[in-house]
Amino acid sequence: MTEMTAARAYADAVSALVAQHDVADVLVRLVDNCAELFPADAVAVLVSGRHDSLELLSATSHQAEELELLQVQLEAGPCVDAITTGQRQSATTGEQIAARWGAVGAEIVAAGFHTVHAFPMHWRGRAFGGLNVFIREASEASEEAVQVGQTLADIATLVVVHSSDVPHDQVTARIHEAVTARAEVEQAKGVLAYRNNVDMAGAYRLLMDGVRDSGSTLSQEAHRIVEREYTDQSR
Repeated sequence: MTEMTAARAYADAVSALVAQHDVADVLVRLVDNCAELFPADAVAVLVSGRHDSLELLSATSHQAEELELLQVQLEAGPCVDAITTGQRQSATTGEQIAARWGAVGAEIVAAGFHTVHAFPMHWRGRAFGGLNVFIREASEASEEAVQVGQTLADIATLVVVHSSDVPHDQVTARIHEAVTARAEVEQAKGVLAYRNNVDMAGAYRLLMDGVRDSGSTLSQEAHRIVEREYTDQSR
């Protein structure tokens, strides 16, 4: 990892934030950059939305999505603890992961990950989300990697909140917008899985291929796929 590489990742996230307000698309780029920089095998963002319900906002893979959704379902896991405590959570062996997070930890290890870190996303002194990093090898994170992870978690906070003038009681409204966009992404994945007879991981890859080929944002591409499906069904 070099300082210039990290600087490019930060610049990429900030320039995207300034240029557009497509939360889903900016977060996709952010988690991808985090995976490359940390380095990690999977990265996801989980937040506490309306009525304190946990919501998945972005992930680098379908496997990461499933692990985050399991944390939502069982209300346990590294990202849940990062949100609850406001502190970074780390475990660097499969045994530690299973011991600390029970059924969730067992599933993380079964998925092939032996190191996890979860970085809290703070707004005005309160943690409302977490950036979850999954690594297949059992390893300690360097001080530089920890700094990168927390900085990207802070940038993810700004992506969701988007403005220092937004009071805390409006943060959940921003999260609702992001969750709505995420729901359409999931619909699009379902459509692609059905049309192409692939699993959800394959559908995610097809969706991202479409984003790259069309030059559109993730939300725009997902909306196009879903809208076309509804049009075809109504004929």
